[in-house]
Amino acid sequence: MLSRKGVYYLTEDGRFKPLHSLKIILTGCIVAILVASAAILVSSTLNPAKSPEQSSHRNSLLTLQKKINTLEKQLASLSASDNQLRLAVNLPVVSQEEKNMGTGGQRSRTLYADQESSAHLLAMTGKKIENLSLKVEQQKKSHKDIQATWNKNQALFAAVPALKPIDGKITSTFGKRRHPIYKRVLFHEGIDFSAKTGTNIYAPGNGIVIFTGYNFGYGKKIVIDHGFGYKTVYAHLSRSLVHKGQKVTRGDVIALSGNTGISTGPHLHYEVHKYNRKVNPSAYFFDDFTPESYLTGAPVSKQSDSNS
Repeated sequence: MLSRKGVYYLTEDGRFKPLHSLKIILTGCIVAILVASAAILVSSTLNPAKSPEQSSHRNSLLTLQKKINTLEKQLASLSASDNQLRLAVNLPVVSQEEKNMGTGGQRSRTLYADQESSAHLLAMTGKKIENLSLKVEQQKKSHKDIQATWNKNQALFAAVPALKPIDGKITSTFGKRRHPIYKRVLFHEGIDFSAKTGTNIYAPGNGIVIFTGYNFGYGKKIVIDHGFGYKTVYAHLSRSLVHKGQKVTRGDVIALSGNTGISTGPHLHYEVHKYNRKVNPSAYFFDDFTPESYLTGAPVSKQSDSNS
């Protein structure tokens, strides 16, 4: 089973493997090639004039080149998986031209022992290793970008106010309505949940409390800054259970509902601000993602709260 905290890449045979194993593969490829190349170079230096040894070196170089070609194919497969990962985290795909930039592209010519000298084969092998090393570094950089973006996305998903802040029925929606006290049509900048005094109110996403206190018509009020441009407001509270500067996590109990300020009865007035503009909180609810279903892991209800 895939872990929610892990990042995976798709192998050529259709299996998912964790990203850390990809780093091990890439590192292993380079180490294996460099060790083999170093052994051949040392052997060639110690035995420069012996024809049988030269033939053996040539064969060893050809074998090494075949291994390099196999590794290049594996790297190409990882590159394709890299594109899938970039799409998954909403990063632009790197074109083949960009991937080949600075590496000289692929050589399609096959080398044979009877056509190439050991010196030329050695030079060609060195060039292939250099190109492969550049591609591996490029792949590692791409995966660092993917990891960083994935981490940012996880922080965003945890911060978005997707959880309903209270278990209660929506009695007044976002938009124009006849104000219950002023008796005229005004724009309602949030939504109201009916709830008896003392009902738990939950943080809908991760964030930091930036205000807690009394605010005239809002009564006892809390404001949470979730980052990424999101803030949420909770009004008419009977009691605040958090303090300014406190970090909260989705599902934390932050207050108790009440009837303070300008209110006709116990309820929660709830607002969502996006870049300081008041928006419809219902647009961020995930189906019927209620505190009860979130905290207990129970299946979400299929009933709708759209009636007010």
